[in-house]
Amino acid sequence: MKVKDVMNPRPRTVSPETSIEGMMERLRQQIEGCFPVVNKKRKLVGIVTESDLLDILYVPAQRAIVGGGDLVREAMKRVAGNVGEMMTKRPITVTPKMTIQETLSIMVAHKLRHLPVVEGEKLVGLINLRDILNLYHLVR
Repeated sequence: MKVKDVMNPRPRTVSPETSIEGMMERLRQQIEGCFPVVNKKRKLVGIVTESDLLDILYVPAQRAIVGGGDLVREAMKRVAGNVGEMMTKRPITVTPKMTIQETLSIMVAHKLRHLPVVEGEKLVGLINLRDILNLYHLVR
């Protein structure tokens, strides 16, 4: 089975200019836990997930400095004014022709639940762990 057989071919998207408040409201109204971020030509430029929102909403009382890069990224997200400032740029992607097993391997290796599906740089869909679980439920 291929990604194209399971993916959502019309995922809801946001633009880099979408406000954080607007993105949070859209996220609250849907089942998906993420938004691919696309420009006007539907080129994938990033992804924003529920986990990214945790970095904005949760401010720890104390934090040990272990990895400076993560702290800087979290701080940038807290002061972000729009999706473009908080999204994960250059997200890991899959193509419609990849197998579900290849997709699961990527999800496991990178600890991801959602993957944008692209042809070239253009977003053509979204596949998530729930889509794959539904597939396994149907075929067993």
